[in-house]
Amino acid sequence: MADARARRVLMASPGGRRGKGGMASLVVHLAEALPKRLPHVAIEIVDSYGPGAFRAMPFHFARAAVRVAWACLTRRADLVHLHMSHYGSVTRKLILAAIAQGLGVRTVVHLHGSDFDANYNGLPRWQQKLVVAVLKRAARVIAIGTFWRDFAVGTLGLDPGRVALIHNGAPAVPWRARASGAAPRLLMLGELGPRKGTPELLAALVSPALKDKAWSAVLAGNGPVERYRAEAAALGLGARVALPGWQGAAEVRALLDEADVFVLPSRQEGLPIAILEAMACGAAVVATPVGAIPDAILDGETGLIVPPGDAAALARALARLIDDPALRARLAQNARRRFAAMFTIERTADAVAALYRELGVA
Repeated sequence: MADARARRVLMASPGGRRGKGGMASLVVHLAEALPKRLPHVAIEIVDSYGPGAFRAMPFHFARAAVRVAWACLTRRADLVHLHMSHYGSVTRKLILAAIAQGLGVRTVVHLHGSDFDANYNGLPRWQQKLVVAVLKRAARVIAIGTFWRDFAVGTLGLDPGRVALIHNGAPAVPWRARASGAAPRLLMLGELGPRKGTPELLAALVSPALKDKAWSAVLAGNGPVERYRAEAAALGLGARVALPGWQGAAEVRALLDEADVFVLPSRQEGLPIAILEAMACGAAVVATPVGAIPDAILDGETGLIVPPGDAAALARALARLIDDPALRARLAQNARRRFAAMFTIERTADAVAALYRELGVA
């Protein structure tokens, strides 16, 4: 084992510090927060995917695998912390886990994938056994919400004592009071497409429940942006709905500060960082009860919950919030309190640091 003054954790995540999406954001925040709690532990981020096109991914992954193997062989890694999503991410992280475990270095597997359950359930039986075998060899598996802990224990059959429930977290930010009397601004953040409920949101925005009300909307994220811009224009929403594409951290914060209602009608989810950021910033949230979202959004208390895929229910929920500023304010204030109690990045980092100490990496 390395000297206590020089522990090293390799933290593998797609895109590394340049990755897009909530998982990448969490990894960067953790890498910044953990050394403050564990001053003798160095966090080294390993990019398991690469910054560019998919065709270049195998080369970047091969480099990551060599980097992990060499660090384990030379005892320059005390722990390998793998952030795993779904589909190809599962394959890549299982390979890295097998390398580390085979070379005698402990692993932590952090389950993030919104489709991980569907991905697993669709695998052939032999592949399911392989996934479970690697996860059972991990020192700990981190589940980001109650749904995912129950899936890990109930479906995968993992030892409950080796599954740690650690919610995602986001930075706390100053509360911004919303302007009274202005037309409410609706905001969606995330990759545009069916998984995030973009078709349902556009259908809701063009529905009779909303068409005569005063509002504007921003749908910001990567994915097929041009296709959805064309669809919004064809629906007559071009003057009211902006689709600016992917936004950086500063732009996201500005959009959240301007938003009255944050909407994420996803069909599958992990625990979206964007929802936590909206809770922190003071926007009322409309979401679906998928993945770990119910850990954060309690219907009628910290937001409004609608069934996934139900554009009519989504439209009704948005209409309620557009018409009722007092309801928006109450939900936002309650969400802010729940965020502070459960979902700050400080709480997440505290929990991960405690897990590292439990494993002797401190």
